[in-house]
Amino acid sequence: MNLTQALDELCDCEYPASIEDIKNRCENVTIELQDGSETTPGEMLDLLDDPPETFESSDDLHNTLMSLAPQGSVGRANYDDRGANHTNRQQQSF
Repeated sequence: MNLTQALDELCDCEYPASIEDIKNRCENVTIELQDGSETTPGEMLDLLDDPPETFESSDDLHNTLMSLAPQGSVGRANYDDRGANHTNRQQQSF
């Protein structure tokens, strides 16, 4: 399961939820990263230096896990679908 799928599954928890509640609820959820390695939401939450007592909402949990995700797990770095010259455009007046 990729990170987005795992987060969607996690966000079905009742909030507020403690880290322990989330770890227990999702102990069998494995997240496959783009480099082929695997992690769990609990392992990701263990990376927090100063964890909150509770997550107040699914958005709160989602934002925390996304900030803890390794660089390659949430998409291509520096991806830009606007093309290479989008910063060199001259403004037009209509």
